[in-house]
Amino acid sequence: MEEEQTPYKKDISKIRIRQILFSWSVSFVLIYAGYYLTEEGFLQLEWLTRSGCLIVLIGVWSSISGIIQERVLIDRLNIQHRIELSRAKIKLRKFNAPKEYIEKEIDSIKEKFEDKMDELTVNVRFQLGMLEVSLLMTGTFIWGFGDLFFKINM
Repeated sequence: MEEEQTPYKKDISKIRIRQILFSWSVSFVLIYAGYYLTEEGFLQLEWLTRSGCLIVLIGVWSSISGIIQERVLIDRLNIQHRIELSRAKIKLRKFNAPKEYIEKEIDSIKEKFEDKMDELTVNVRFQLGMLEVSLLMTGTFIWGFGDLFFKINM
């Protein structure tokens, strides 16, 4: 039986697709613009290395936005957890369930919440961490060695 996709899992996939596409699209535009401006000799400056610097800034921005997105998703998961706990308590009290059973049920809900929280944290950090590292590595490489490309060709 297929597991129902919870809202936090949908949010993780949206983050990955949107942020990766946006970040890399902007990065490629910056690389192209840097190459073009350097080829044209605009202001007699090296623009490709400057585009590498901007890509590094996109990587840093990705890191900061990842922290914010992780907090938002954790807050949503906390709200879902509280709602689930409240519903379970009301339902069990309505049926006059024994206290031991109520505690067991609440512990079960808390364990599921902790598992979801761990999964969420690992997934978000991995997905956004890969984007951040790849942008930082690419930007640093272009920033450091972009000027050599033109010196070798000339």
